Amino acid sequence: MRRLAAALLLLLCPTLVHALPVTTAAGNPTIVVGIIATLGGAGAMAGQDSVDGFTTALRQMGGRFANQEVRVVVVDDRGSPDTAIQVTRRLLEREKVDFVLTAVSQPSLAAIIKPLLDSRVFVINLDAGPPSLLGPDCNPSLFQMGVSPDAINEAAGLFFAAEKYRKLVVVGPDAPATNAAVAAIRRNWTGDIVDVLRVKGGALTFAPEVARLRELAPDAVYTVLTGGMGVAFVRDYSTAGLKSDIPLVGPWTAFERPMLPGLADHGLDILNIAPWSPDLDTPLNKRMVTDFELEYGRPATSWVAQGYDAALLLESTMKFTSGRTTDREAVRHGVRRAEFSPVQGSFRFDTNHGPSINLYLRRVIRDAKGRLTEELRTVLVKDWHGREVAQCPMRWAEDLTQPGGKPGSAPAQPPKPPKAPPPSAKPPKKPVQ
Repeated sequence: MRRLAAALLLLLCPTLVHALPVTTAAGNPTIVVGIIATLGGAGAMAGQDSVDGFTTALRQMGGRFANQEVRVVVVDDRGSPDTAIQVTRRLLEREKVDFVLTAVSQPSLAAIIKPLLDSRVFVINLDAGPPSLLGPDCNPSLFQMGVSPDAINEAAGLFFAAEKYRKLVVVGPDAPATNAAVAAIRRNWTGDIVDVLRVKGGALTFAPEVARLRELAPDAVYTVLTGGMGVAFVRDYSTAGLKSDIPLVGPWTAFERPMLPGLADHGLDILNIAPWSPDLDTPLNKRMVTDFELEYGRPATSWVAQGYDAALLLESTMKFTSGRTTDREAVRHGVRRAEFSPVQGSFRFDTNHGPSINLYLRRVIRDAKGRLTEELRTVLVKDWHGREVAQCPMRWAEDLTQPGGKPGSAPAQPPKPPKAPPPSAKPPKKPVQ
């Protein structure tokens, strides 16, 4: 398959380097973008999709941002914080990077964020980061594009409120993430969580949980199980006949398109909440979806969309600075402005450099080719804002118009609770024939 042969330098491991030539005209310096991603082990699917989404957008732009050659250096943390430290150190020592994109786990990000910020490079995190980095530990050089689990779970609460559900059961791993999901749902929904079923890691059969759900007969079930556990739970839930009577809802990470073949017909009509949908009706999203599948032979995902939008963000930044990366204030203002049309439908940065985005309700269907895919049902939340905005001490004006201009003093306001979608957006509880 074709790759961005003129602009991509891929480090598959800390010791193996595959260099691809870059030509740079005199007086037209190269913009260097480092990407630290998980390309092997747990998290590899998200990391690879983020890299390939970025590369797809860059290829469509001819390998340039604002007519400047772009050189991309990708390093693989292999899902290990220790390896993340090693490859980050090598990246900073060997390359004069202007931007670093991260698509790694929270433990890896926690291990590398200090050396990255100490190097004065601009960091754009494509995955969900620790909430503190958007609150009291926010930083003028750190930007977050990835949506947090809290955002998805809060949107789920809005959906349950709009549907007037009174009883809910949450199913999740026996881990803090399940407690966090319950807390986030309760911020926007006042119904009764009649039970929280906590599953031990590695479980692949769910007869006790299915029996308990049948006994409780809630209005809906919210699952935060992912990976193999998530697939196995859905299959058992569907086989037991519960899916046609009790809506099953979950976060997009459990029902992204690569997971759907493992669900087969058991996945049909399951609802999930996501920052992107493949059928968002914009010309650029259609182009991304088509070009990505032609190039890589697999469907685009929300991770692909995040990587793609990151390239659009950097291109808009370089347009703002006329291609200059040496004026840090101008670059920072350019990133903050985020003047681009995202394939995710909506995007801007709040004053804590966290994302303000739309969140969508999707349903699993079959496309014209008989493949399982996602269908957009409604926009659950427009311009979602994280609660951490008020905890971040950064203040800057949103109407910065000149490169190199000074930050304003406009204070960040705590976000207002988003409105729930109208009940008319209610999806069918039974499978559509």
